[in-house]
Amino acid sequence: MTPQHAASPSLLTIKDLARYLSVSEKTIRNLRSKGEGPRAVKIGGSVRWRQETVDQYLLEMEGNSPDQKAA
Repeated sequence: MTPQHAASPSLLTIKDLARYLSVSEKTIRNLRSKGEGPRAVKIGGSVRWRQETVDQYLLEMEGNSPDQKAA
């Protein structure tokens, strides 16, 4: 196993993700139902988000902010 794969990635619950993004859990559910927001993984019956996927989503959203389009 390579050192890169030795550590397991951080997986966030919906509660963790909502707290991390400073939004409600309902907002996360709404985004997910519309196919928006960071991509989730389903493990058994549980939905989780990889920390690196969430961080990448945030970087992509920075380029789509209304403030940047107005400038």
